[in-house]
Amino acid sequence: MTFGPILAIIVLTMLLGSLPLWPWSRGWTNRPAILLVILLATIVIAIALQII
Repeated sequence: MTFGPILAIIVLTMLLGSLPLWPWSRGWTNRPAILLVILLATIVIAIALQII
């Protein structure tokens, strides 16, 4: 069972889906949150590439 790519797609979809709800879309930037999201996305992509 290759569950990694499916999980990666689900997580990325959730992240993209929640974009309008994020604070910086309302006019101010939250640097730690941006860095955290970039870190999470990097980890997810790395895991997906390892499994594929």
